[in-house]
Amino acid sequence: MIFYACVKYAEEHPETYQGIEVTTLGNSDDVVAKFNSYDPLQDFHNFVSWSESVGEDNVGFCDSLKHFAKDYHEVSYDAAEEMLKMIYGDHQDCEEVESRF
Repeated sequence: MIFYACVKYAEEHPETYQGIEVTTLGNSDDVVAKFNSYDPLQDFHNFVSWSESVGEDNVGFCDSLKHFAKDYHEVSYDAAEEMLKMIYGDHQDCEEVESRF
């Protein structure tokens, strides 16, 4: 089974954060896990641990994880960077190339 994870929030407004929701691929009504605490960084940690336990190859990420982490820079730069690294690893070179276009 393949899972799909998205962050629920109003785009560009990190203060509207409503957690990370994991569904089965192709069925957004089938919520298999939800991570929604007072701290988005803790939710990212918990989500990454969960995805490792089910097998990272079985979990897809929707763009909202990246978008939320980038929007979260205005709240906490360090936490936002840690979120991005947890999901995408250290890809600073990719960021620099991406920003040139």
